[in-house]
Amino acid sequence: MVPNLVDDGLSILQYADDMVLFMEDDLDEAKNLKLMLVAFEKLSGLKINFHKSELFCFGAANNHSLEYKRIFGCVEGSFPFRYFGIPMHYRKLSNKHWCSIEERFQKKLSSWKEKLVSSGGRLVLINSVLSSLPMFMMSFFAIPKGVRKRLDYYRSRFFWQCDEHKRKYRPAKWSILCKPRCMGGMGILDLETQNHCLLSKWLFRLFNEEGRWQDVLKRKYVKNKCLSQLGKRPGDSPFWSGLMGVKDLLLQYGKFKVNNGQQTRFWEDVWIDQKPLMQRFPELYRIVSKRGVSVASVLNSTPLNVSFRRGLVGDRLNEWLKLVSLVLLVSLNNDKDSFIWQIKKNGVFSTRSLYRELMKRERISENNVFWKAKIPLKIKVFLWYLKKGVILTKDNLIKRRWKGDNKCSFCGLEENILTSFL
Repeated sequence: MVPNLVDDGLSILQYADDMVLFMEDDLDEAKNLKLMLVAFEKLSGLKINFHKSELFCFGAANNHSLEYKRIFGCVEGSFPFRYFGIPMHYRKLSNKHWCSIEERFQKKLSSWKEKLVSSGGRLVLINSVLSSLPMFMMSFFAIPKGVRKRLDYYRSRFFWQCDEHKRKYRPAKWSILCKPRCMGGMGILDLETQNHCLLSKWLFRLFNEEGRWQDVLKRKYVKNKCLSQLGKRPGDSPFWSGLMGVKDLLLQYGKFKVNNGQQTRFWEDVWIDQKPLMQRFPELYRIVSKRGVSVASVLNSTPLNVSFRRGLVGDRLNEWLKLVSLVLLVSLNNDKDSFIWQIKKNGVFSTRSLYRELMKRERISENNVFWKAKIPLKIKVFLWYLKKGVILTKDNLIKRRWKGDNKCSFCGLEENILTSFL
C-alpha cells in the first residue's frame, strides 16, 4: 500500500496487540494470509481473536466483501474506527465523533458531589481533571467550535452551579476565568488556545526532525515546498488540515536558520533579521520580477539571482546596496534548513511557551498577590470575587435582570459589596 509515500510500500501497522494489516484486492492472497495466521497460532500458541477484528473494503474490493468476511470470519467495520483511541477516518471528523469526550465529561461530573466541594476545590478539579480529558484528541485534531463550546459549558456549569438541576447566575464571563492570574483571571486552561499549541508542536517537529511519519507527510503534502508555502486543500486528512490551521501562528514566533537555503523563501520568510526582507525593503519587493524564490536560488549565483521590472536608481539603488551587503554575509552549506523557536533561548519549541505567549498578548498585568499567599485556595477565590466585584449582592443581581428589593435586610441601605461588610 502507498508505495509512493513509503519505500517498498506499507503492509502492516503494529504496536503491542493493536494491528492493522493492508492487502490488495486478491481472494487467493487473502486465503494464503488466513493459512499463515492459523499456522502462526499453532507455532506460537497465541490465538488471534477474529471475532474482535474488523474488515474494511475499498473500491472494487466491496464487490467481494462477503467472500472476505467468510475467509477471515470478521465483521465488516465502519468509519471511523479507533486506533490507540484516535478515530481514523478518510473524511473530516464531525462533532458526533467527539461524543466520547462529552460522555467522559458527564461521567466524571455525575460522580462528583458539587455541594461538598468548595469553590477552590472545583477550580482544582477543573484544571487537573476536566481540562485534561480532551487533551489526547486535541493533540491530533483541531477541535470543532461546537464541541469546544460544549466542553466549556460543562466546566462553567460545574464551577458556578453546585446543583445541576438549579440554574445559577454566572457573575463573570468564562473567557475572563481562562485568563492567566497575572491578567486578572483564574488560570483555567483555554481549550482552543491549548489545541493550537499542541498542533503547532507537530508542525515544528515536521520541519526539524526526521522520521517515518515525517517522510509520509513530506512526500504527500510538502514535496519541494517551503513551510510558509504550504496550505490546506480539499480532500486533505483531518490531521493535516489541523496543522495548516496553525501554520501562520507558528511562523509568527519562529525564525528560519539557513543552511542549504532550499526550504526558506528569500523575500517572505524571516531568516536574516527579525522581519522578512519584503518588509524591510518594501520598494524592492514591489518591483521584483520573481517572488517566492528560495534563498538557495538567489545566493548560489554571482551576482545575486534577482531581477527587477524597473531600473534601480536613486533610493532604490541605495536599498539594493544595503540588501546585497546584508545577504553576502550568509554562507550556504549542505545541511537542511531548520526552524528556530524564538520564544525560548535554546530555540526548541514547547507547548507551554507558546501557550503563555498567546495568553499574554494583551500585556496587561494586575497585582493579584493573594494567589501567591499561603492561604487556602477557597479564600483566594473569594478574594478574587471581591477584587472583580462579582459577588452576587443585590446590586449585581439587578444588573442581571433580577426583580426584587435592592435594600439590605439588616441596615435598610442599598445592598452592595461595601455595605455587606459593614
